[in-house]
Amino acid sequence: MARATDLRPSDLRGVIGFLITPVKEQEITYRTQNAINVEETARATEALINDGVTGICLNGTFGELPSLTWEELKTFTATVVKTARKRVPVFAGATTLNTRDTIARAKEFRDMGAEGLLMGRPMMSPLSDENIVRYYQDIATELPEMAIFLYDDMEAFKRPITTRTYVELAKIPQIIGAKYRTRLMISNLMENTYNCDVDAVKGNIKLLPGDFDWYFANKLYGLDTCWSSSVCGGPAPIMALRDALNSQRLEEAQVITREISRLYEGIVPNGNFELWHVDKIPFMKARFAAAGYLKPGPALPPYHYISPARVEVAKECGRRSRELQEKYSRQAKAA
Repeated sequence: MARATDLRPSDLRGVIGFLITPVKEQEITYRTQNAINVEETARATEALINDGVTGICLNGTFGELPSLTWEELKTFTATVVKTARKRVPVFAGATTLNTRDTIARAKEFRDMGAEGLLMGRPMMSPLSDENIVRYYQDIATELPEMAIFLYDDMEAFKRPITTRTYVELAKIPQIIGAKYRTRLMISNLMENTYNCDVDAVKGNIKLLPGDFDWYFANKLYGLDTCWSSSVCGGPAPIMALRDALNSQRLEEAQVITREISRLYEGIVPNGNFELWHVDKIPFMKARFAAAGYLKPGPALPPYHYISPARVEVAKECGRRSRELQEKYSRQAKAA
């Protein structure tokens, strides 16, 4: 019988980075094969670890899970796992449209040496609360040695994980953390808010906010961990926020949070998150290409078209990331 995972919620600390999938700089069509830029994948993984990330998650939405072939997904994941060399846990993205294929992929990632799984859920139709719980129970039963990092994205999976569902998921010991929703709501008047969900999991699952909300979650709940996709534009400002929060230099943390929030201005068109998902993948590719910290390459079909106007917004977001990375890199060297 396989040994259960040794990873616990307390093992998630600092900044959990979501790595974009580097693709070769070439013309991409539906006939393209073997698109992964293996050298850049290894370089980007090494850079993120050296620059302070404490975990790496792969193949969510902007990680191009829906547009990679299975062979490309294996190549990409194996490269990250090999480069990481157990220095930080790697959570491989195994989500598919059904439980059986998900488990089959997860077993291959386990055999590659990944310590955990970034787990969304089937999204052709939204799952009921009961089916969400059963889905994760089945995966945990079949792969007890793999830690599970939930992916709670309202748009990608057509609904949030509800508070009452979090109560049941918290009973599954392999589930140690969650990439919590982009919109962190606090309220005592309704369920399915961050405060209700934190109470529901009773410390058994670490509900990670984005870097833009980390200050608030730290102030309210002492949370010592966040998820960040902005590390792909340069992790120095996120690490500066980490250091400020760890030392409880809260005024400094507020200033850095405002700077990080500017990196997201214009990303969600008119505040419409459903519309944001329409061009999320090519937008993030253009954004991080402009930032210059890594080389994401072009987006893959069918999620590759983006309007020229949105490209300009993405480039501006990337320019801000580059400037902030340079600023906090200089400060870190000076310190």
